[in-house]
Amino acid sequence: MKKLLLFPILLFGFQAFADEGKRLSSKLDAVTLYAQGAAYSREISTNLQAGDQTLIFEGLPLNLEPSSVQIGSDKSLEFISISTGNTPFDQREKPAHFQQLERQIKEIDLQREDIQAELEALQLELEFLTNNTKLGGNEGFSLADLQQISTYARDQKLQNKRSQLKKQRVLQDLNDKRKELQTELQKIRQEMSLLSGEIIVKLNSSRAQNVRFSVHYTVRTNASWSSNYNLYFEGLDKDLRMVHKANVYQGSGEDWENVALKLVTGSPNQNVTMPQIYPKYINFINRMYNKSVQQMAERDITSTAGQAAGVTTNRFQSDDMLGNTVFAINSQQTRLEFIPERRYSIPNQKTENIVIREMALKTEYEYQSSPSLDPAAYLMAIVKDWEQHQLLDGELSIYNQGLFIGKSFSQFEATSDSLQLSLGKDPGIVITRDRLFNEESKSFLGSDRIQKYEYQISLRNTKPQNVKIRVFDQIPVSQNEDIKVKSEIENQGKLNLKTGIITWEMDLKPKSESQLKFSFEVRAPKDQTISW
Repeated sequence: MKKLLLFPILLFGFQAFADEGKRLSSKLDAVTLYAQGAAYSREISTNLQAGDQTLIFEGLPLNLEPSSVQIGSDKSLEFISISTGNTPFDQREKPAHFQQLERQIKEIDLQREDIQAELEALQLELEFLTNNTKLGGNEGFSLADLQQISTYARDQKLQNKRSQLKKQRVLQDLNDKRKELQTELQKIRQEMSLLSGEIIVKLNSSRAQNVRFSVHYTVRTNASWSSNYNLYFEGLDKDLRMVHKANVYQGSGEDWENVALKLVTGSPNQNVTMPQIYPKYINFINRMYNKSVQQMAERDITSTAGQAAGVTTNRFQSDDMLGNTVFAINSQQTRLEFIPERRYSIPNQKTENIVIREMALKTEYEYQSSPSLDPAAYLMAIVKDWEQHQLLDGELSIYNQGLFIGKSFSQFEATSDSLQLSLGKDPGIVITRDRLFNEESKSFLGSDRIQKYEYQISLRNTKPQNVKIRVFDQIPVSQNEDIKVKSEIENQGKLNLKTGIITWEMDLKPKSESQLKFSFEVRAPKDQTISW
């Protein structure tokens, strides 16, 4: 194209009928697919006469966005106006396949009429045979005559009935075939109704010439894409391997055949996601307190994911069942663009899973557990420098040494420099959490009540190798000056005073067992009930 001429839509919405003009069908060349909706580019060449004329680009989506329309040409033209319209199905030229189906239905209808007439004639014949073989006695007939009449009547009725059954079977087959053709006709009618939109262009050409047009428009529905990932863990001595795929759906009403595709951002067998531990606040049950304090504190907890940073352009190459595919990734100001070198064909009303890229994630591994929520050890993969991969939110399918273990939905949008991914529970590490001591007494002044709690966490490593594990627990955090919490943490546990979360980091030797202990006491006025 020498230039792209952009003109505003002078008539918003759709006209009931398009103006008379030269009707043109264009070829879909490129699709820019958003999370919801798509931008389409089409091309067509046509001969123009000198002077004013009207072109009607037909076969476009009924619900295209009028304000998104752009018309480009490779020759200098004077564009007078551009508007959108709609021609009802009955007023449009039917495609050749549709006309062929209509002819087949007419032929079937003629055959059905002939068979119906034959069935009526056979029914009359059967009635005649029945009425004329009723003998009022046997006087005047010999036994041989009666046998001959009876045999004749039986043979004729049997032949008649067989003929009727044969005709009825043929009629049923024709009815079934007609129903199939009608269904196919209805499908074409519905697809053509979706593609009954038109762009009407009034222009002036200074001379007769052949012009190449490009037509651009956006539709907000009937097409979408989303990210999903396959994550492969193959051993503690190997980095994670991740395959990023695009789940592409298109229900535009037409097949996408060999189009240039651009992707733009805009139930498991077991739960493989480790539960997250939150602060546990303590307060009087009959006093009002500001809930926003709790909400603010919860937001202060550091997340384990990270925020993707922008990368100008990357190229990724991956092997999939469609062949060797290369994607370029362009980072624009407000979006990411995934652009393959190859073209794609996607039928209408179909979903395709397209491999975008394969990544090796630089990974460290450790076990983590929150026994108060789930007494299990989760194998966690800690990915450093993950921002360079520009990961998008999506469903994550996890494979542990060749076996599928479950799914989770990952949101890559927090603020840490590392990304943590759960690879599921490891039964080789056995964890229990027990309450050891419970005492309730009055203070010396007799106005306070003291509640004491003591817990022990036992960890047993049944694996033949040393494992690194991080254990989380918690004590309540007071939000009232009349409630005092005092704690004692053993085994080098670190307490976050703001959140009340305790963290232990330790190495478990093979075939060994370790214990972690902590205790706390809650002091509050005895005439108040606390909640935590």
